Amino acid sequence: MGQLVFWYLGDKLGRKKVYGITLILMVICSICSGLSFGSEEERSTPKTVIGTLCFFRFWLGFGIGGDYPLSATIMSEYANKKTRGAFIDGVFVMQGMGIIFAGLVSMILSLVFLRLSEKAPPFREDPDKSTPPGADFRWRIVSRQPSPSIGG
Repeated sequence: MGQLVFWYLGDKLGRKKVYGITLILMVICSICSGLSFGSEEERSTPKTVIGTLCFFRFWLGFGIGGDYPLSATIMSEYANKKTRGAFIDGVFVMQGMGIIFAGLVSMILSLVFLRLSEKAPPFREDPDKSTPPGADFRWRIVSRQPSPSIGG
């Protein structure tokens, strides 16, 4: 959906300008996704936290959908004829590399946090205390790996 909207806007407003808009949208939504914390107040419940997280994740995906085709198109328009093919290949290779490295970093951080985590009883013994106190914070750090298009 983001591809269609930003393709149309790119043709009407200019690709460089719309590419900047997609980058801003991705950065803002990525930060806001990470700030979807609840608090001890009555009006912040797990349902509201998940709702805001889903809202910002949707718009983040919308921006990523516009970023992928625009990055390749801009690269092909501004590269000279001799190096154009290599640059376009580079765009798509780096998207894949970003996905691989984001997964590797997440696995490494998960292993580090597993080694550093407090001992908690199994869920079957005590469901309320089975999640270590810092698990939510650690999960958010691991899940906040930037998308490949942002530089991850």
